[in-house]
Amino acid sequence: MTADEILIIGTDPPCPRCDYLNQMVVDIVNDLRLSVPVRHVGYTSDEAQQIAKAEGLVPGTAKEVAKEMKIVMDWPAIQKMIDTAGLMESNSGQSQCCPSAAGRWTPELDDALRPCEVQALAAGIMMTPVLVINGKPIHQGSVPDADQTRNWIDSTYKQTNKGKHRPNETVIEVLGPGCKKCDTLYDNVLTAIDSFGDIEGCSVKKRTDIGYFQKMGVAVTPGLIIKGKVVSTGRVLTPEQIVAHLESISWETE
Repeated sequence: MTADEILIIGTDPPCPRCDYLNQMVVDIVNDLRLSVPVRHVGYTSDEAQQIAKAEGLVPGTAKEVAKEMKIVMDWPAIQKMIDTAGLMESNSGQSQCCPSAAGRWTPELDDALRPCEVQALAAGIMMTPVLVINGKPIHQGSVPDADQTRNWIDSTYKQTNKGKHRPNETVIEVLGPGCKKCDTLYDNVLTAIDSFGDIEGCSVKKRTDIGYFQKMGVAVTPGLIIKGKVVSTGRVLTPEQIVAHLESISWETE
């Protein structure tokens, strides 16, 4: 890896915790307007092994920590917690369009695995998920607090001047963990902007962090937010419908 990227070391394919952390970091990087790549790396990869070795550790999962330290865990109960968690339904009973691994993460899952996280270093294990910033593991064993993660990323790239900040933007956001409907809405937004004409200082962003969906009150994806206002949830608006929303908004730059 290079100093110009952030790594999430986890299972491959990503588990709910690894996937949630990856999506959270991507959204934070976008919020901070940093040109910093974010990559997911399998914990068994040579790259992960090298990062762990530099810390005098080996990469591993909660199950490997439990085995090494003889920690008694109720794995069936933890799996049930994963299987039944997530924003799968809205208050109206509608399913999300594109549930993902991240959608099955909850703080309670981290709490259940805390005994392994606490004993990981004693076991000589760099426990997944691992957040690596500027080549250094910053947090391991759980999903860190979003505000703390934002501070880590902001302070790191401001201090090193590695992040290239983009100019002030007016943002249109497409919310969804990732599926055909979300991609279609994103494409329709681009088509609508092209039809509407140039909007100075405007950018279109995909949002994937379930926590951000909750913060904005979007229970059913895909969601569309224009200048901080939720204009649609659970629907794939046509370019014409999106243009109608754009026409009702002032695009004067702040």
